[in-house]
Amino acid sequence: MTAEGVYISKEQDWKGINQFRPISLLNIENKTFFSIIASHLTKYLTENGYINTSVQKGGIPGVSGCLEHATMIWEAIQRAKSEKLNLDVVWLDLANAYGSVTHEMIQLALRM
Repeated sequence: MTAEGVYISKEQDWKGINQFRPISLLNIENKTFFSIIASHLTKYLTENGYINTSVQKGGIPGVSGCLEHATMIWEAIQRAKSEKLNLDVVWLDLANAYGSVTHEMIQLALRM
């Protein structure tokens, strides 16, 4: 099995190579095969306790991990502000997690 690698522009007005992301193109048979394998494997691992869904959010059906983690970060920041606590925050690159949370949204939450 072989995939064809191509680069897709992240933005319409691209200016450099860093504005592209690589994707691998597979034929429909391979996509179907791997989709079935992934579905069965995820179900097996989840049902048999091999995946701790309180920590692992990505790739788990029905779980919006980005939203849940962003909410937890926001709540921790709000508590630290209201109770005048020290808080260390690590920048998480959630923007690439399926493109569901932009850096602008994270920055907006930090300003609240």
